[in-house]
Amino acid sequence: MKKLIYIFAAAALLSFTACTDFEDLNTDPKSTVEVPANALFLAGEKNLADVYTSANLTTSPFRILSQVWTQTSNVGEARYNFTQYNAPGGWWKTIYTKALANLSEAKRLYAEEKTTSEEARKNKGLITDVLEVYAFSLLVNTYGDIPYSEALNRSIPFPKYDDARTIINDLLARLDAAIAGLDVNAASFGAADKIYQGDVAKWKKFSASLKLKLALLLADADATAATQKASEAITAGVFTSNADNAKFPYLSSAVANANPLRQYLVTEEAWSKYFAPAELFIQTLEDLNDPRLSVLFTEAVGGGYAGAGAGEAGAYSGLTEYWTAASAPGVLLDYAEVAFLLAEAAERGVNTGATAEAHYNNAVTASLAALEIDDSDITTYLAQSEVAYTTATGDWRRKIGVQKWLAFANRNWDAWTEIRRLGHPNLNTLSPPAGADESLPLRLYYPPEEQNSNSLHWGEAVHKLPGGNDALSAKLFWQR
Repeated sequence: MKKLIYIFAAAALLSFTACTDFEDLNTDPKSTVEVPANALFLAGEKNLADVYTSANLTTSPFRILSQVWTQTSNVGEARYNFTQYNAPGGWWKTIYTKALANLSEAKRLYAEEKTTSEEARKNKGLITDVLEVYAFSLLVNTYGDIPYSEALNRSIPFPKYDDARTIINDLLARLDAAIAGLDVNAASFGAADKIYQGDVAKWKKFSASLKLKLALLLADADATAATQKASEAITAGVFTSNADNAKFPYLSSAVANANPLRQYLVTEEAWSKYFAPAELFIQTLEDLNDPRLSVLFTEAVGGGYAGAGAGEAGAYSGLTEYWTAASAPGVLLDYAEVAFLLAEAAERGVNTGATAEAHYNNAVTASLAALEIDDSDITTYLAQSEVAYTTATGDWRRKIGVQKWLAFANRNWDAWTEIRRLGHPNLNTLSPPAGADESLPLRLYYPPEEQNSNSLHWGEAVHKLPGGNDALSAKLFWQR
């Protein structure tokens, strides 16, 4: 946090930028270079997709925490111990000093841009700001209070920590500004935007969908505000099909631009060394006759599907190309998630235009359809008593929570976050990791580096946590 370095890895991004207008980066590396705003935007967009998609233990242990996967060796993360690889520090540092730093600098340059129309310049700035909102939402909902208002100011080496609730309210206000200000009849990035290719209408839908997500995050802490903001988001126009999904397209032509899961799990052979599907996840798919099972996992040696308890060694199922294909996209937000959010909103009394059951069916259908599962198999799946909304076990939190967990198999941070928020599946009861010293983390502790480099503001933030301790068990304000 002491220095925010604007990072643009020209070699790594070369194949992404080949069709855009920033070929002229071949300059003297010892000379001062003004990096094009579009290049910084693309770098920030990719940084964000990379860290969200990754499974590297130095940044992203969330599939392990949600027990989609688990560890079969070096089992610290599976037991909620992060000291070996320092994921709390890696997640924080990567988002701040790569994704946010690049996006912030791009936004500054767009504000000064003279080569495009005023409408296009404004669209670029607002879309960049929406990605900043997304990045900050990952941070504030991981740690609690974080540097925010001063975080991207290079003249402030030791930024203060802002209140988490205040940050989320401000993020919602920034999304309001984007929804109101984006001009769907004007241009924006074009090919420099790899998620939507500069389609402003789709970015407007993304903004409204992200607003719905953040609104419902507040629901157990401030039901009135959550209802108002959710209603506004729905009116603005959220995702309506898988065609709206926010996917970053990775490439098979260069290792640096391949899906991070491919790089880490296959190229570095991390899967065979460290990981296996989690036993609870495999068992749940089998119990529900879930057609996703064979799409997501391969059979174990000797036949059948097998998952591991945390820290167990043995022969288990592997991953299919769905996860490990070099060109598999990174998904930041999708229609299945939005439909689940609409089902929840309906249960909370928000006018969503349909019943919770209808939205739930849309969500499950979208999740399976995205995996190219046949319509007939989807219909059969939804008809099962333990899947059908009216007959599945438990209240709406459990019904939505379990299916969201399955749909979020490859949604990394969100899989962990929805368990923290909805309480299902209850991993502490159903699958407590052997050897864990405590329950499922409700947050990550602040990076150890912050205690050393920004000790005053770190101490103030820790003092505000329940119990005054920088603990994994400290609840964030929105948790029940």
